[in-house]
Amino acid sequence: MFSIIGIVVVFGAVVAGYLMEHGNLKVLMQPAELIIILGAAIGTVLVANPLHILTKIGSGIAGAFGGSRFNKQRYTDDAIEKHGLRRRPVRLLQKPFTHETLTRSVREALRPVEQASACGGSALRGPKPTG
Repeated sequence: MFSIIGIVVVFGAVVAGYLMEHGNLKVLMQPAELIIILGAAIGTVLVANPLHILTKIGSGIAGAFGGSRFNKQRYTDDAIEKHGLRRRPVRLLQKPFTHETLTRSVREALRPVEQASACGGSALRGPKPTG
């Protein structure tokens, strides 16, 4: 998506700058010149690079215009697997949430900390030293 936006910005800037200098847009439309420049550029890339590099260039161009394989669901699943959260019970807060559901979820999440501090210790620091 950003590739397409970038191409539109470049062409828009070239046309706008040309029109600001009172240029005639018909002068920019030269099909024969475009064929010469594109042919020279593609030919140079073909001559200068081996086949495995050319295939990487092709896949890179396709990847620039294709969608990303890293979406929100894949990122979340990978993070859960990496940090081992599937072994522990995890409560997810569904969006959109209200103030009441957020408050209830925070209280439920902090309940083990409150119980540990009521027993004389902290869930984060361990029991208080005696003596």
